[in-house]
Amino acid sequence: MVELSESWKWILKFTNFFILLWILVKFGKKHFQNFLLGRHTKVKERIDEADKLLAEAESLKGEYAAKLAKLDKEIEAFKAQVTEETKKESEKLVEEARAFAAKIEEQARLTYEQEKREISGRIKEEIAKLALEKAERLVVEKVSATDNDKIIEEFIEKLRSLN
Repeated sequence: MVELSESWKWILKFTNFFILLWILVKFGKKHFQNFLLGRHTKVKERIDEADKLLAEAESLKGEYAAKLAKLDKEIEAFKAQVTEETKKESEKLVEEARAFAAKIEEQARLTYEQEKREISGRIKEEIAKLALEKAERLVVEKVSATDNDKIIEEFIEKLRSLN
């Protein structure tokens, strides 16, 4: 075999490369163009689809943002309503408790007055009973049989005069 110089080796390598490139272009150009065109079409379709999905996502984002804002307003309105209802209910319960306390106080006052009258009556009865017993003892001790007869006659006379 013949030894070639280094520069000839490089020239042959480039020539081989360009021949191979020419063969690839000559026979593979159509296939390569079809491949690139198909790939281009697929990429374009995916980009269009991604743009469409992005537009839908943006639309949904806007809708949900509006719904969230509306929901926030509804939550605030609900909180205000619950707070107001709770306040009214609390006031109502306090008022009912005051009315109930006043009723209990009135019943206690009436019970006190009734028991006071009962006790006062009992005390008066006891005093009258004791006074009567004392008077009986005094009458028995001080009044004689003749005085007793005289008192009875005077009492009968008074009764006759009333009729």
